[in-house]
Amino acid sequence: MAEIDRWSNLHPDLLYQITEHLYSYDDYIRLRLVCKEWNSKLSSIPNHKRNPWLLLPGTTHDSYLSHILEKEQIYHVMIPDFDINDNLIRGSCHGWLITVVISEGAIRMLNPFTKTHIDLPPVSTFPDVVRYHPDRHGDEYVLVDLYDDVIYNLDAISFHKYEIQKIVISSPPDNDDFMAVAIYKECGKLAVCKLNDKRWTHIPTEQMSTFFQDVIFFQDKIYALDDDTSLYEFDKKVIMDELGKKPRPQLVPLLTSIGGMCEAPPPAKLTMYYTCSMNKYVIGCVDGSLLMIVKHNDWAMEMLHVCNKFDVFKLNKNSKEWSRMHSLEDYAVMIGYNSSVQMFPGKSPYCKGNHIYYTDNQVVLYTLGKPSLQDMGILNLEDTNTNEILPNVEWVCPPTWLLP
Repeated sequence: MAEIDRWSNLHPDLLYQITEHLYSYDDYIRLRLVCKEWNSKLSSIPNHKRNPWLLLPGTTHDSYLSHILEKEQIYHVMIPDFDINDNLIRGSCHGWLITVVISEGAIRMLNPFTKTHIDLPPVSTFPDVVRYHPDRHGDEYVLVDLYDDVIYNLDAISFHKYEIQKIVISSPPDNDDFMAVAIYKECGKLAVCKLNDKRWTHIPTEQMSTFFQDVIFFQDKIYALDDDTSLYEFDKKVIMDELGKKPRPQLVPLLTSIGGMCEAPPPAKLTMYYTCSMNKYVIGCVDGSLLMIVKHNDWAMEMLHVCNKFDVFKLNKNSKEWSRMHSLEDYAVMIGYNSSVQMFPGKSPYCKGNHIYYTDNQVVLYTLGKPSLQDMGILNLEDTNTNEILPNVEWVCPPTWLLP
């Protein structure tokens, strides 16, 4: 009996060390089921930092399927009050999904493991909204074009579908310095908010025509990449301090202090053939450098596009010049609606180094209200071979990478 008690009272740090050697979710569940004590000490979310999950929308209104790479293992994860026909995934960071509820315009953070959710300011509070009349059916929004100040009207459903391109968060929501940044409007502007803010605040740039395609938090900075592959850097602390002021903050007077375009010339100046239809991503690396990935697409019938090539560039810390990369060495990258990340797979059987794991984030194509094919796959940079993922399946809501 004493021997059993000794095992049941195993220190949580030792249990954690055991979980570091488990790569299967099934094995993790079995470990929790050994005894009541272990089940209470181990969280319901496995700490598999090396194991990405691909979330696949289910067919019922409140289900979500999570699929571990390489193994054909599919786990049903039920999310209460989650209707895949009324939610658009617009982000995935730190184990949380960020969705837009089409019918009401709410922006919601969902944890698919704990079933908890937290609301961010709704779509109706973005900087381009002049007035919102929820009772004026078909003509609910009065909007301003931030580029040329033209005023126009739009119905709520269309606005809720097309306003948000992507949202990333700086940390889990229980952190004091939590912040969210959104790429919004079809012209790719940036807006920011803190937890419990009532509105989103526009992040200004000197170039009004800037069209951002990706944004990340990295080392107390916000890095954003535009369609011309120009890199922008913003000071997270300065923005955070300004957001804490009353009344509603205005970042335009702080244009020079919050940041702007980096000195490094964009790789597009070297290649001369990048277009806005190509997807661009920026990724922070463990050595303090930045990666830029350009995803080339082949366009086919019915607006279907398939990735046929990736260009990879690296900007070393304190450097002012991008260099082309032909290998990620022992690291992998995950891109799509998720916050673009680099990860070290180690000995994980589910993820491999020198690979690019990508999903589709063509907003215009996949918010038209009908199931669509998605361009998803795994590219091996060593031999440039691509393993497509479920290429013949149509999805109402786009699959997305999730790192628990």
